Amino acid sequence: MVNPLWLWRGFKGNSVTFALLFASVLLGASIAGGFHHLLAALGIHWLYVLLIPIFLFSWLSKKEPLWLPDQAKRKLYARSLIAGSIMVALLIAWLRPEPKLAPPEPPVQHR
Repeated sequence: MVNPLWLWRGFKGNSVTFALLFASVLLGASIAGGFHHLLAALGIHWLYVLLIPIFLFSWLSKKEPLWLPDQAKRKLYARSLIAGSIMVALLIAWLRPEPKLAPPEPPVQHR
């Protein structure tokens, strides 16, 4: 499921981090889910598996002004990630062939 908060923070908050998280989930390669599975595979307690990604992605979002000091570029990158991922998802759905349904099997007659 796509977290609507990531879309909101990416679009209105101009956060490249949350725009990237939204785009990855929309395209089926969740960064947060991969990080969750990595922590769980390492045997980390379930509570920390839930909390560490929240704090990590929040920290990365707060550090964005250091890495991308220009607000206009952050806005452009965040909105480009969101719009690009939506367009790619729509293109994939449009190009994907429809599944072929198997012909119905004849009914079984019991005597």
